[in-house]
Amino acid sequence: MARAFVETTVLVDALLKRRSDTGIKAIEALRRFETTELPVYAIKEFQSGPLKNFAWFHNKLATTKSFAAAVTALQKMAMTPRRYTVATALEGLREAAEGFGSIPVGKLVERYGTSAKTDSVLCDMFRLSIKVNMVRAWAKRRSICTSTVHPLSCYSEDSTLRQDNDLLVVDSSPCRGAVECCLAGVLRIRQDESRTLRDVVLTQSKKAENERRARTLRSLYRTPKRPITADMCRDLGDAYFAMFAPADSVILSTNLRDIEPLASALGKKVERP
Repeated sequence: MARAFVETTVLVDALLKRRSDTGIKAIEALRRFETTELPVYAIKEFQSGPLKNFAWFHNKLATTKSFAAAVTALQKMAMTPRRYTVATALEGLREAAEGFGSIPVGKLVERYGTSAKTDSVLCDMFRLSIKVNMVRAWAKRRSICTSTVHPLSCYSEDSTLRQDNDLLVVDSSPCRGAVECCLAGVLRIRQDESRTLRDVVLTQSKKAENERRARTLRSLYRTPKRPITADMCRDLGDAYFAMFAPADSVILSTNLRDIEPLASALGKKVERP
């Protein structure tokens, strides 16, 4: 197909994992299509998920000033429900390591001095590399595809990523204080699609995000007059891409397990990079 509708996972791989096999495959896949359309919804997910998780680990390095201490904090996080934060932070570590893995030892001595401790040197190198990767990724978010589509009037990208002393701050409340989600009008006239997608979600794994997605989809066709909140918009997740992808496009995603059944139910195709 000549037209791709780009899902969040591909955006993340192309922007934050450029040196990895998945990042290279994502970039190559985007080049295969004549038209690649990036919905702003994917940018919103990119901000509130991976970008924020990268910032979390960067800030651990900045505040502890110790690579060992930051990794210990990451290990503790792995024992909590926030597994996505851990997985994304590990991706940041791997990408950073590949970025400076070929630096000659002499250069490190020249920069940090002969008495510098390995722990502090590693901390500083990883922190700076993650920061550069984040800033570059956010700056390129709208240029990675041929066009950015489906604007969200109640979502603002202003001041999303900013620096506060040594810390990187990612806005945790990207939606403006609108009375209702800007997608409300469109979603209310897609009740049949909402019902179809909910039926599919109910057959998928019983993870928390699917339970929230099923509740939101049910609300769209059972109580259409109910205000559609920012949380409901967020909980649509994979269903958004299945619902809003143009019929003549292919949804480009690495998450075929969750998205392909949803898209197939609406007669749409999904492809992995």
